[in-house]
Amino acid sequence: MAITTTVIGSYPKPPDEGRAFVVRQTLHKLERKEATEEDLRGAQDDLARSIVGEQEVAGIDIVTDGHARWDDILTPFARHITGFEIGGLLRWFDNNVYYRRPVCVGDLEWGGPSSVDAWRFAHSVALKPVKAVLPGPITFARLSVDEHYGTHEEFVLAIARVLAQEAFELEAAGARYLQIDEPALLDAPEDLVLAKKALEIITGELKPSATEVTLATYFGDAKRLGEEIYDLPADVFGFDLVAGPENRAIVDALPGGKKVQAGLVDARNTKLEDKDDLARDIVTLAERFGADRVRVAPSSGLEFLPREKARAKLLHLAQAARRAETNGG
Repeated sequence: MAITTTVIGSYPKPPDEGRAFVVRQTLHKLERKEATEEDLRGAQDDLARSIVGEQEVAGIDIVTDGHARWDDILTPFARHITGFEIGGLLRWFDNNVYYRRPVCVGDLEWGGPSSVDAWRFAHSVALKPVKAVLPGPITFARLSVDEHYGTHEEFVLAIARVLAQEAFELEAAGARYLQIDEPALLDAPEDLVLAKKALEIITGELKPSATEVTLATYFGDAKRLGEEIYDLPADVFGFDLVAGPENRAIVDALPGGKKVQAGLVDARNTKLEDKDDLARDIVTLAERFGADRVRVAPSSGLEFLPREKARAKLLHLAQAARRAETNGG
């Protein structure tokens, strides 16, 4: 049996201790007019290339560019959406990282691609498939301020229509794996019906046979959503099995024809998991659903760890998956 390994999205940007953080240095030079936007793009290209390479060397099967060009998952999109202004810094859930809160001040309209060029570059340097990542419409809306639409539903659906165009452009560029991140949905069960409507707008622009869509949740459990989460239009459902151990009961209810992205490695703790324990967990999932219906991943993005720890976590995950293949074969 073959077990597919993947990542959630973000990856540490600072290099190993003692090495120069070229992107940060270039940003400072840009502020002093000692560097150009082209210099910054070159530094970001180098960072994305190294992040992709580290994931591949670790043995990850479906990689991302680690959000090498993004400070957070919302701002890059809000900057390309007419009707949004960028507000102040807020904490990203319960983590020691921050995002800039988008503020909706007018009708939302797609202002051009936000992530397509970054995906294209990662795809051009990768040896493995590259997954594109979008913020989910519920998370986008709940982490923003609406000063225009007046109702939560209208705001969410307006965001969904813009994200649908982005998803369409990513598929047209060649992206065959698309992840939609909805961590905020875990604490908003009242939005489940609205999430279905919004995600149908986004996925409705895609060809079912061309793009595999993952709905990713993390930073907690989905018990308040229950098995109804599987009514949402996705091919793969991602669960954080570290911060949300109760998600295992929901995973057990995975419907036929759907896949699970199991977040088994703690992305917010430097302690390395035992590879034998990981392998046994992976074997259990593969025996329960079939190896072709299982993706194994960190519990969330890896941006919270030092670079060397992120590499070690991915190496452990990939080695455990290979061990599970042998033990389960």
